Amino acid sequence: MRNYINQTLVFSGLLLIFLLALYYVPDGATIGDIPLKKMDILSDVRKQSPELVALPDSVFQDTTLFENLDTLANALADSLLSDNQNIGPFPPVDPSLFGKIVEDYSFEQSGLNRFFSAIDSIKYGRTVRIAWYGDSFVEGDILLGDLRDTLQTLWGGQGVGFVPITSEVAQFKRSFKHHFHDWNTFSVVKKSEVRPPIGLNGYAYQPKVGADIVYEGANYFKHTKAWTEFKIFYTATTTSIFEWLSQDKKIKTDILAAKNNDLGVWKYEGNYPGIRYLGLKFPEPENLLLYGVTLESGPGVYIDNFSIRGNSGGPLKLLKPNFIRQFDAIQQYDLIVLQVGLNAVTNSLNNIRWYEAELDRTFDHLSKCFPGKTILIVSVGDRSGKNGTEYATMLGVPAIAGMQRDLARKHGFLFLDLFNLMGGEGSMIEFVNHRPRLANTDYTHLTHEGGKVLGMMLVDLLQKEQNRWRQEFR
Repeated sequence: MRNYINQTLVFSGLLLIFLLALYYVPDGATIGDIPLKKMDILSDVRKQSPELVALPDSVFQDTTLFENLDTLANALADSLLSDNQNIGPFPPVDPSLFGKIVEDYSFEQSGLNRFFSAIDSIKYGRTVRIAWYGDSFVEGDILLGDLRDTLQTLWGGQGVGFVPITSEVAQFKRSFKHHFHDWNTFSVVKKSEVRPPIGLNGYAYQPKVGADIVYEGANYFKHTKAWTEFKIFYTATTTSIFEWLSQDKKIKTDILAAKNNDLGVWKYEGNYPGIRYLGLKFPEPENLLLYGVTLESGPGVYIDNFSIRGNSGGPLKLLKPNFIRQFDAIQQYDLIVLQVGLNAVTNSLNNIRWYEAELDRTFDHLSKCFPGKTILIVSVGDRSGKNGTEYATMLGVPAIAGMQRDLARKHGFLFLDLFNLMGGEGSMIEFVNHRPRLANTDYTHLTHEGGKVLGMMLVDLLQKEQNRWRQEFR
């Protein structure tokens, strides 16, 4: 039999050459009337360039492809923060202005505009309210008492505003006299197995049978001696009877209506010259919670002191936004102030990342509690401790103040540098050494005299800001 293997191999080789040649046939070539089609017999094994490969839509639905993006984003944020680069829409002001102006990082640069517009509307019957969240630096109305009284002289108002049901520092207050008996007190900083809904000032108060409260005007400040109206904030699942009396000493009985766990308000309006004494008693307090009382007298400016001893800022996240918005719907705050940081400062602090993360979440939470409202961050003030045998500003103070400025920029808030307003490094030592003392020998807290000095600094600053606003917008 004849062997045709060699001929077969030759024919196959010629066919392969012919097919490969078809790849190089120019487009539109023909043999006679027969068009030649370009072919690429190696297309299945030829390596395609990545940019020509179309990925199916299903690939982008697989989130595991992006599992490292959060890590990358966090690393980028850390880099920006560590380099002190811009994290908000506006750069920080010139450091020479720290403590001398209210820094406006609001996204529309309108925070102070809205506030001073509200102040100018007081003459038309407007009430302007400021909610001041703070720590022990402002408890007992130190600082805020003189600030409130002076602003009421300038802008109007009569009364201390929102007052708590109980207080750890009632005996130190100069703005009003305060007595209370038989209450259970819950707060955002007090550990409790059962915590009821917390109110606007970070507290909730549960009366025992026969619980009472007395508020009495004091003579120290000009504008908190008397008031013409008061409100009681409460929740009650059933109707609750209470008794109250003013300086006429006539006991009156009224009812707090059931509110099905929504916020309830009971209001009384009197006449000028007003009330200097208010007593409240709760003989049947079952299923009743109180949140505070307001003592006011019509149009003007009121600073509500929501100081919480030990508050670093983080515990405010226990406030329920939906519940707090019920308070704000009644009070209509024009400015929300947050002043914390004192409890985070130490002399050995070398990493504030944990505190920065806590305040970042708190700032976001406040925006949810008071949507659309102007928020002012007041930095930590100076605090001193022993460095060897000498007192000096604690290392963490400038770092925390700077971090609070960065977060104010990030969230679009106003910012006031209290540390530099006081005088910067060593200012607390000067406050302690001053005669009379402007600060206590713990080198942390102000005396009443120091509160007055710092309060007047704030008044002067606000007046300058108001004058700048009037020149620019009026």
